[in-house]
Amino acid sequence: MTTDQPPPQDEAVLRLLQERAGLATEIVLSDGQRLTVFNIAWGYEPWEEHAHVTTNISPGIACAAIDFFSTQAVVAIIDPANGAVLLGAS
Repeated sequence: MTTDQPPPQDEAVLRLLQERAGLATEIVLSDGQRLTVFNIAWGYEPWEEHAHVTTNISPGIACAAIDFFSTQAVVAIIDPANGAVLLGAS
């Protein structure tokens, strides 16, 4: 039995995080967590429309936490330098 990969539903989230690689970016998740992200690695399970993301591992960033989340949980992406909401709820 073959399952077709559903089309991704998170291109805007991934594109923005890739464009900001190397810059501090704040991610707000649906459970209220706030993560500081400098870079991402991501992938999809064959049945998923949303990527799983690991942060700050390639390259490793001194004093930055390594976190793991689903793009489905992203509520907002913020530039911590000026507080601008780059994506999501304001």
